[in-house]
Amino acid sequence: MAHACESLLERAGFDPGCDLVWSLGDLIDRGPYSERCLALLEQPWFRALRGNHEQLMLDAVEDRGAWLQWIINGGDWSAGYPWDSPQVRAQLAALPWACQLTTGVGRIGLVHADVTPGYDWAQWLAALEDDRGQARQIALWSRTSANQAIHGLPGRQVPGVDLVLVGHNIMSHCIRWGDFWFLDSGAVVSDDPSAALSMLEVHPRLKLWSLSTNHDPVADRWWSGQLERMSAVLARRS
Repeated sequence: MAHACESLLERAGFDPGCDLVWSLGDLIDRGPYSERCLALLEQPWFRALRGNHEQLMLDAVEDRGAWLQWIINGGDWSAGYPWDSPQVRAQLAALPWACQLTTGVGRIGLVHADVTPGYDWAQWLAALEDDRGQARQIALWSRTSANQAIHGLPGRQVPGVDLVLVGHNIMSHCIRWGDFWFLDSGAVVSDDPSAALSMLEVHPRLKLWSLSTNHDPVADRWWSGQLERMSAVLARRS
């Protein structure tokens, strides 16, 4: 949804000379402009975490079964793109599992999906580095905290940071839950009245920005053509 991202940044008064944008992962597979989103990695004002879809793309290089899983989960855009080239693989493999920002509103942890309960932030980063206790799997795929938030369970605290920003789980709206802030408001789900692209400004203050993508014509066309694209890619690889 690069076009929506560009509109939202313009609305927020983004200045590439002094501002920095972090993606919480899944630059690809969830909208019509995966290639344009990957190209953002070349911009000095842009950073990204590793999401489960970037991992699906990396895994697809090594295994046909993983390639099929990626295509079924949105990788159908990749025909004609050098997704398995050493350069692209190296770029995605360098994406961090998580990171920490020091901002005007405190220390902020960024991770794609979730944090293992019982860890403070420093322990969590160490577990990700060593891949202990399925830490990376949880960072990319877990929906546990999001489901607890949706069902109104008490919010979780993560010692060592003031906020943890996550994506991965599509919510009807951005939710603050304990230390967590769930920011994926389903921009690509254009037939949902609540569909929006959301962004949290974290310096020098907190401010939530949101752009409605309900009935977005580009996303509508992307959804309607997905089955045809997937069939073409599978036929070409057979």
